[in-house]
Amino acid sequence: MARVSIATREKAAAVIPPQAQGEVVSLALLAGPKQPIHLTQHDLGAHSRITLTAGQADLALFVWKGTVTAEGFELAEKSSAIIERGAALSLRAGGNGASVLVFSQGEPAQDGKCGGKVHILPGERVPRTASLGGNEGVGGALHADAACPTCSVWLHENSYAMAGKETPVHSHSEDEVIFVHSGSVRLGNRIYGPGTALAVAADTKYGFFSGPDGLGFVNFRARSPTYTSGDGRTVMDEAELWRGLLGQPEYAEPAAPRTQG
Repeated sequence: MARVSIATREKAAAVIPPQAQGEVVSLALLAGPKQPIHLTQHDLGAHSRITLTAGQADLALFVWKGTVTAEGFELAEKSSAIIERGAALSLRAGGNGASVLVFSQGEPAQDGKCGGKVHILPGERVPRTASLGGNEGVGGALHADAACPTCSVWLHENSYAMAGKETPVHSHSEDEVIFVHSGSVRLGNRIYGPGTALAVAADTKYGFFSGPDGLGFVNFRARSPTYTSGDGRTVMDEAELWRGLLGQPEYAEPAAPRTQG
């Protein structure tokens, strides 16, 4: 893929919703062999249902808008779930509908982990702070830290309450997708609002600023990443850093997760 590519709803291809009942629109923001990470947005009408099934790579689900119910758990905005390879999870939208993001590695996972489980993280269980590292107005939340014995995905949030907050030039060891869920991000002279997905290739140096109304985004990687500053002088294990700041997510486990087939 390009070192940095930008995907929006307007340019996304419509795809057949997975095992859908009711009014469901599914859009592939990032897909195909040139994209190492895939991202699909599922827009569910009131009380509509879909069943998400993970094939040979784990899925990470993030509730962007509205509320869904999964295995008896209510998942409001900024809740999440991991559907490991070989497992499935059914979602039912609430009365106002919902918009759900599903991230996955484009290729079959090669980490040797067994999969087969579902992990659910209601919003109230997400380790979250509005002053990450003591910086007031800089928020963070950790949904998946790649430390699970049976899956490897990474999912976190960042938020900036202020306009013009700089994220200095840096790189990560893994391919990643950044999805803007609130506010906007400024890249150079361009501003991108909610619903924009940025796909960034591993080891690409980049930086950005929060937009006029601040910025909130969710970030997915297929494996645990390493951070390197733009000048190469600082190299950090991100999993270790985030767990030190927020602790590990404590998932709600379904009583009997469904399996594929």
